[in-house]
Amino acid sequence: MIEIQDDKGATVRIIVMANRSMSWRQNLYLAASLGIVCMGMAIAMAWFGMWMILPFAGAEVVLIVVCLYLTQKRLSRKEVITVDNEAIRLEWGYNHPEVTVNLPRQWSRLAYSFPDSVFEVGHLSVVAHGERYALGSCLNKDEKRALYAELKSALAR
Repeated sequence: MIEIQDDKGATVRIIVMANRSMSWRQNLYLAASLGIVCMGMAIAMAWFGMWMILPFAGAEVVLIVVCLYLTQKRLSRKEVITVDNEAIRLEWGYNHPEVTVNLPRQWSRLAYSFPDSVFEVGHLSVVAHGERYALGSCLNKDEKRALYAELKSALAR
């Protein structure tokens, strides 16, 4: 998902984030409903003497919650690209910028390779001083092309 903040001046800010189809609350509802079904079946089997199923059913519910949490955390990562008259600022992080790179605009260029395969999304990066910084790793092919077009127009100003 791409969010563009353009003040029609010299600064363009592009926020790139993964498309999260479910919120954390919705994931908890999913985990609770799966937990109720799983533990209900395990309690019924324990009632008939198969009590060894209970610890494994509980471990399964915990594993589902942990996997949903890790997926939500991974999908909450953002990339913020700020282009102004002097520099390009790249920021990556979850709740706040954890990695920040400032590049001079005059020495930076976009590199975009899009393969013909329908299974590959291509590689978009900013290259400056021999370093390559990948952008839009969470985007699909169409979103990555839109990001490339937006960055290209921002750099052409």
